[in-house]
Amino acid sequence: MNTLFERIQQHALTAPDAIALSSEQQKLSYQSLVDAVYKRVEQLNQQPQRIFLLQNPDSIAWVIEDLALMLANKVCIPVPPFFSQQQQSYLQKKVSDNKPLPSGTSKVTFTSGSTGEPKGVCLSVENQLNTVAALAERVAEVSVNRHMVIMPLSILLENIAGVYLALWLGAEVLLFKGETLGLKGSSSIHANTFFSALSHYQPDSLILTPALLNALVEGAKRGTIDAKQFKLLAVGGARLSATLERQALTLGLPVVQGYGLSEFSSVVALNAPAAVVPGTVGHPLNHAVVTIRDGGVVVRGNTMLGYWDNPDSWFPSEINTGDLGQFDEDGRLIILGRRKHIIVNAYGRNIDPEWLEAELCSQQAIHQAAVFGDEEIPLTALVVLTSPSTAEQVSSVIYQVNQQLPDYARIQRYVVLKEPFTVSNGLLTGTGRLRRLAIKDAYRVAIDPTTYSSANEVYDDVL
Repeated sequence: MNTLFERIQQHALTAPDAIALSSEQQKLSYQSLVDAVYKRVEQLNQQPQRIFLLQNPDSIAWVIEDLALMLANKVCIPVPPFFSQQQQSYLQKKVSDNKPLPSGTSKVTFTSGSTGEPKGVCLSVENQLNTVAALAERVAEVSVNRHMVIMPLSILLENIAGVYLALWLGAEVLLFKGETLGLKGSSSIHANTFFSALSHYQPDSLILTPALLNALVEGAKRGTIDAKQFKLLAVGGARLSATLERQALTLGLPVVQGYGLSEFSSVVALNAPAAVVPGTVGHPLNHAVVTIRDGGVVVRGNTMLGYWDNPDSWFPSEINTGDLGQFDEDGRLIILGRRKHIIVNAYGRNIDPEWLEAELCSQQAIHQAAVFGDEEIPLTALVVLTSPSTAEQVSSVIYQVNQQLPDYARIQRYVVLKEPFTVSNGLLTGTGRLRRLAIKDAYRVAIDPTTYSSANEVYDDVL
């Protein structure tokens, strides 16, 4: 039973002319969406092919194909638009090899991960719709009318918590091109175009990365956008700084921080919109059981079917996420960072670089930051500036950030980079996460305090 499509059909019965999907050129009602999906299902049922790569540009056609493949019991493999030609060839080869999948696989979501080699997470229909139903319960007090797609549809978070949830709730899904929204890839935004699109199309729901939330905060400060326009701003994909979260909430932006992973069909925990506790990702959703084991976050209840082409991983009872965490006194989850990323300094103190990076990127002068260090290398920040910021401004900004940090976690050196971290140069994943190993390798000379890279400007003693 496909409860999502049953909900869509019910919306079509009660309000057949209500708009389900919108793009620059087209509007599709709920009834028209039902008709289009059924038509495509009939076509799919005539094809012996079992596995389909979903490579349409982000569009209404993408959503129709995705829903139809699910309803026709086919296997859908969304291809991220940011994948390199090599990564796309890798997917093509895996499909052509026709290797076995875990029984019940409906979708294989490939993530670029931290190393660049795609890893296929196999999910069932039940996996995906359990998450949608749990999210709907958590945001039940919010009446969402119009959700705007910001992330690529191939990103599971946008696919499930964005499109599926909006259709479950009977809302309208806005599907516009990146040029319309002022967005390019995962790391570039034309703020004025973005603000104009938000004002013109009036979405009340968005899924944002911290970088995009930072842009909204700046827009709200300048009065370019009205915070009252929004009902739900879910933030995920990377660490959200406490400073940025406080600024957003003070401005009236309805920010709810969440936590999830593809291996659990996206969202695990989410703050309730009416009871946000800053610094936490809220209580686990009702389909998730979360425990802390040796300081690490372990989840069960809606685990993936397994990784494609790795039978040893099939049908796990639980997922050790690799994230460090704890619960507050009321049972809300707090994420403390990735275990493998933790820096141990010369005094034996454990430092999460994502914490420092999030605080740095909450400052208007800094577009991107990557922090490295160890027992011999002092905490060093590689920073990409926002135009027209200067190195002199950054020195002052880092000094201010350091005053909010404990002495052992203060940035001691920073390097101003001439080029940003991007998907195309291999230093950023499609969801905006840093590829730490690639960055460390690319800037190993600048990170090492005993050498100097003439390609960048290095500054010391900014405590």
